[in-house]
Amino acid sequence: MVELLIQHGADVNSKDKYGETALHWVSVFGNTEMGKLLIQRGADVEARDKYGNTALHSAISNGKTEIVEMLIQHGADVQAKDKEGHTPLDSVHDQDRRRYLKNLAKEVPYHKLMKQSGGVKVDRFKLCICGPQEAGKSTLKESLQTGSFAAFFRDRMTPDNQPHEPTPGVNVGTTNIPGVGEVSVWDFAGQSEYAVTHSMFMDAENTIFIVLYSIMDDITTQQKKVHWWLCFIKSCNTKSKPNVILVASHADQTETGHGKASSILELMTSEFKDHLNISDEVFLLDCRKTRQTDMRRLKHLLTSLKTQLLAHQRAIPKLCAEIIKCLSKWAKERCSPKCPVLSWAEYKEAVMDLMEVDRLANEDFVKTTSQYLDHLGEILFVSSTDEPIVILTPNWLCTDVFGKVMAPENFPIHLRTSEDIITKEEIKKVFQDVADVDLLITLLQEFQLCHSFNGQEFIFPGLLTQAMPPGKWQPTADPTKTVYFGKQVQCADTTDMFSSGFFPRVQTRLMRQLKIRPLLWRDGAKCFDFNVESLIKLSPDGRAVNICVRSEQGDKLVSRQMLEKLENILNNVLDECSPGTTTVERVLSARALREHREDFYSYSMEQIDKAKAEDRIVYHDILGFSEDIDDLLYGGRDDDEREQGAVGNQVPHTFVYGVGNIVINAAEGSHFDMQSIAQGVGQLQLEGNEHGGPGQLEMEENVAEGEMLSLE
Repeated sequence: MVELLIQHGADVNSKDKYGETALHWVSVFGNTEMGKLLIQRGADVEARDKYGNTALHSAISNGKTEIVEMLIQHGADVQAKDKEGHTPLDSVHDQDRRRYLKNLAKEVPYHKLMKQSGGVKVDRFKLCICGPQEAGKSTLKESLQTGSFAAFFRDRMTPDNQPHEPTPGVNVGTTNIPGVGEVSVWDFAGQSEYAVTHSMFMDAENTIFIVLYSIMDDITTQQKKVHWWLCFIKSCNTKSKPNVILVASHADQTETGHGKASSILELMTSEFKDHLNISDEVFLLDCRKTRQTDMRRLKHLLTSLKTQLLAHQRAIPKLCAEIIKCLSKWAKERCSPKCPVLSWAEYKEAVMDLMEVDRLANEDFVKTTSQYLDHLGEILFVSSTDEPIVILTPNWLCTDVFGKVMAPENFPIHLRTSEDIITKEEIKKVFQDVADVDLLITLLQEFQLCHSFNGQEFIFPGLLTQAMPPGKWQPTADPTKTVYFGKQVQCADTTDMFSSGFFPRVQTRLMRQLKIRPLLWRDGAKCFDFNVESLIKLSPDGRAVNICVRSEQGDKLVSRQMLEKLENILNNVLDECSPGTTTVERVLSARALREHREDFYSYSMEQIDKAKAEDRIVYHDILGFSEDIDDLLYGGRDDDEREQGAVGNQVPHTFVYGVGNIVINAAEGSHFDMQSIAQGVGQLQLEGNEHGGPGQLEMEENVAEGEMLSLE
């Protein structure tokens, strides 16, 4: 019937009075085959209804798994926001499922490119050299790329007490390693201050990681440093188990280092065996010496791993391969020597010259190509600005820009001040020889390193040094009347950590997305919304984030909305900055929050679920008291709510379209926006529950547009 209607001129993108298209309707009911037919006949997957919802919003909100994946595979935007700012994935609370859908969305451009231009294999891989400062990473890089003839002189002429020259940011370059071949080498600075930006560049395909550490540190320090870097690598990678080589340095200073290195390797391999492919070979190097046996063994292992990588390496689109060959030339001929950046118009012109105005040279295709090159780490493509920006040489941004922005105070050039505010003039002074300050600020904001409320003063969360003073979160005038509740997001096991860029980016998002300016510290943030305050606090060990909301006026609804908004921000940033980190959600003790205890206490979701199935009471073994789960999850219930059996929780994005009798359990929520929920409903029944609900509330007529049904 649908095919027949289309053949006779039916418009697949026509909308009803609520703005829904046919694709919205089939997404609600999960008719995947009908959805495919509509898309094949020109249905717009990004069409919006009057509330800003796409078909993907509808499909996810109604739990239609199969059509969700089909829509994404056909280009549906997982980041599309409705008029309230909600993305489709905000409704996906299962971490693994949400990340799966995001990865699925990232794969769509690749397959589109391969279909349009075909693919070729590239005979090179990415080598990331990581480790603490002064371990010898840059020296190792130089030794690896030294040929046999030059090595003869290098081994003899390198002084024993060569001064340490710290790497600013990440030193990126393509080099030839004798016996291995062409390699894109990324030398990551070991100073902890730089880790904030490192997470942006740790997740590319076809990568081998070398984790270098000093054998001269005591064994506990060695374990701690190596463990941190392995957790960091895991946190930034989600698609596969990255290849990792552990290398101990300063072999010339010890005769017993091999046993220590073997011990470290055995310990780390055992702990990370399910997450990382750690080589079982022990390496103990003097990183200055090129012709030593372990250096030859290391090159041999790199060659072997390269062969394995290339055997499973995906072809890259032909246009991407051609652009890679031209990047160095374009940087020299089309850019300022100190700023290898092209506007979108300039870059597009260069690509079209390369393609000789090929039939494939349309703007969307060039953008998709650029996004994939960014994914490979060959360029940096900033597409969220009004006019996209293309950085042809990642090393410029990683070293000349980030290297100065995040530099420690002992570096000759840095942006750190005694104040939390950095002015535009201070930025201009540091970068006067690098680039136009307005372009630079645009890039820093697009990479979410800073935010400004007036265009002249900037806050860089990654540069904050002051811990949150205890006096900034004090008891209210009447704690007994104040509503308190909250959540905790905790690392799942010892191999998990939040990447160093995670919490600073959360703070940047808070500044961008909240209407009222938050207060920020290195380990916390205090936020405000109407008559609600919230506290986001990083645990002292950095392995948990606590979110507490409170309202002195007892405004539970706004408190719940605030908590949901903050949870969405945390989840989205976690997926971006720390996609390999597995977390568990816990519920904070409302009574402990009200009593302003020094530590945060929480309940597992297993405890909460068990209490829901029983008497709705949960007991805390450490605190020694019991709490009602309604107090924990929703801030408690008023007398009216207790009579009705509703917890006052909003029902997000639930669509009902002309389907006769719809039954909703009142305990699932109390606020129903009938304008967006019930459209053409014959009878809407709200069932009572074990708390003595209202029985059945029936609505015999269609609900008028704009009406709100509330159970409070």
